[in-house]
Amino acid sequence: MGARTNFVIKTTENENENIVLYSHWGGDSGVQDFAWAIKKAMPRYGDNSYFTRIIVSSLINTEWDSETGFGLYVGPVTHEESYEYKEIDLVNGTVTIGDHTTSIQAFLEYHQGATV
Repeated sequence: MGARTNFVIKTTENENENIVLYSHWGGDSGVQDFAWAIKKAMPRYGDNSYFTRIIVSSLINTEWDSETGFGLYVGPVTHEESYEYKEIDLVNGTVTIGDHTTSIQAFLEYHQGATV
């Protein structure tokens, strides 16, 4: 069955414009992987296109040539997830994991001991 999960990147308030990276195998380490990708993208915080690209590139890592494993789309979250919801909201500067929302800085400090 895999370990399906979505990584949601909100760059607008419009739910139909979410950027969603679907991972068929990323659920087990998804929260930690998301924290690592966000940390890598932080030097470009405020530049949504570069920030988003760095997150996506970091999560896909070396699997760019694979025909399976990842999908990318813009729109509402539609995939069934096996693991908790993961979202970074660049409009409001927050990260949501499951039903818990916190600031990006607090998320990184908690998950990586990193500061923004």
